[in-house]
Amino acid sequence: MENILKNDRIAAIWRKTGFLQQIAFPVGLLIVLFACAGAINPQFLSWDSIRIQLTLATFIGIAGIGQTLAILIGQIDLSIPANITLAAILSANMYGQTSSSLLAFATALGVGVCTGLLNFAGVAWLRVPSLIWTLSVNLVLQGVTLVYTNATAPSSTISPLVRWVVTGSIIGIPALLIFWTLCGTACLLVLHATAFGRRLYALGNNELASAMSGVNVFQIYLPVYLTSGIAGSIAGVLLSGYSGQTYLGMGDSYLLIPIAAVVIGGTSLAGGSGGYFGTLIGSIAVVQLDSLLTSLQVSPGLRKIFFGIIVLGMMLVFRRKRATV
Repeated sequence: MENILKNDRIAAIWRKTGFLQQIAFPVGLLIVLFACAGAINPQFLSWDSIRIQLTLATFIGIAGIGQTLAILIGQIDLSIPANITLAAILSANMYGQTSSSLLAFATALGVGVCTGLLNFAGVAWLRVPSLIWTLSVNLVLQGVTLVYTNATAPSSTISPLVRWVVTGSIIGIPALLIFWTLCGTACLLVLHATAFGRRLYALGNNELASAMSGVNVFQIYLPVYLTSGIAGSIAGVLLSGYSGQTYLGMGDSYLLIPIAAVVIGGTSLAGGSGGYFGTLIGSIAVVQLDSLLTSLQVSPGLRKIFFGIIVLGMMLVFRRKRATV
């Protein structure tokens, strides 16, 4: 009995150490970025500047919820950009036609659910590599958006409720940050305080062993991709509220950035290691880094190269072997 308790204590210490090691880089990077930003321009550390950065980080962080879950099981979701665009456009058009915020939001959620089901069918049932399948779904959604809009400017009638969520506040706290906090807390609880979360990590570590131990992998893949689809559609609706309009390609920049936030947060692209807390920090770090590079007048092309190098570097740092079915 004493040996069992001793082994449990050792395992707990190792888990805590691993968690600290995973968040050490994003936290350290965030501190360095804020220090550099303050040295270059003290205005970066003002509340107005920080609030804007947190707002931009919220869109990445919400889209990153689904991306984190997908990467934790050793997969990926590259359909997020087109999902964001289509959900935002359909939601705005629905509100313009019905003046119902509820129907507009339900329409956006419908896009996310359909996207998630489509990705689940291809990745889990047909066993097509998620990199290929979700990127193909992204192209299909882009085509659907073009056909629906007939390549013309879409509606920019945004629900006042969405505008308030993005720009309003509750007792002085931005409503958008409260919404992100609630979503992030729910994600953390699911990952670290439920049986589903434990099975998800087990699947990411070794899918073959999980399947042989009786875990129904379909019951993991389905919620993961549904969550990713819904999170992407919610991010699209919030983006439309922030910009006050919808437009073709509004989600294009969210192909790489959420992945960068996830890997900067210490989640292994091979799956089974990491979590959403790191993604939360990584989202803020990505925005701060982009702002810093912009202030240094680094061209958009070089910024993309820089983020690509970060993703590749972090992939090498956190690379892991993974068994598949």
